[in-house]
Amino acid sequence: MLLLPFDPAVCKEAPSPHNTILTTLLCIGTFLSYLPQHIKIISRRSSDGISPFFILLGAAGAGSNITNMVLLQFVALQCCTVQTFGVCVASLLGIVQVFIQGSMFYITFVLYMSFFPRENKYKSVSSAENTASASASASATPSLPAAGAGESQPLLLPSTAKQPTIEWQTALYVAAAVSTHGLVCILMSTMLVVLVGPYAAPTRTWASLLGLFSLCLTCIQFLPQILKTWRSGVVGALSIPMMLMQTPGGFLFSYSIAVRPGVNWSSWISTFVAATLQGVLLVICLVFDAREKRQHALLDGNPVGNAAQPEEQASSSPSQPLFS
Repeated sequence: MLLLPFDPAVCKEAPSPHNTILTTLLCIGTFLSYLPQHIKIISRRSSDGISPFFILLGAAGAGSNITNMVLLQFVALQCCTVQTFGVCVASLLGIVQVFIQGSMFYITFVLYMSFFPRENKYKSVSSAENTASASASASATPSLPAAGAGESQPLLLPSTAKQPTIEWQTALYVAAAVSTHGLVCILMSTMLVVLVGPYAAPTRTWASLLGLFSLCLTCIQFLPQILKTWRSGVVGALSIPMMLMQTPGGFLFSYSIAVRPGVNWSSWISTFVAATLQGVLLVICLVFDAREKRQHALLDGNPVGNAAQPEEQASSSPSQPLFS
């Protein structure tokens, strides 16, 4: 198949200084916004409270979005061969912006797996539980006493074994699915670029499909986390400062991508939807965090202990006789 040659005439001028400054600030802000989440997981040494399906949908959506952006702006990579260094960097800021966001979420995924709560990984299962039904049926069946039944038999204590919990198994499935998805995106995109070219219809269609896939995942990405947080009633390992920075930044993020040349709506709509749903999660976490602080304040005031003091004083005082 004849590949379409690269035409330097398609290289446009550098983005406007306003857009370049905005994108640069968003790149820095995106990087900094994920740090509170990473620091909180590491400091707590636990990722408890984070939904595995939130991690799965977010990582798969991030990988699809990165691949979509690279393929749709592949011309910016080739234009760097005929542009100055400054113009090249300014033209690649859109790819860098999406890459930073995706990479930081992948780091969150790695931290989620690395600091998965140990107490939630395995559960102890006694061998007696596995044979309970068999023992019950055997005891219900009458049998003749065997020879030597009166002799003492050694007491066999039930042994215990550890089995992975459903939550830990789900996390392992998520890790396998994220790795498989990333490998498919890399191999499929590389094959299309090499065999049919970056500007061929199959490559552009594949890029648009990845953008639509990222959109679908983003639309439901926060729903498992919202549900898990709502049911648990606690913030857990989620970082409120991260969401305070990312929610307004997400809207600016989607705008900066939308105004870049050669990008269609499939590249920015997922970020816009994510910012909206993250705002919902932020409100829930703020409400639960305020409630938790009020509960701690009540415990610090120790109203229960103050109420118990009269009873303790009454019990400690010497008893008076009823009749003198």
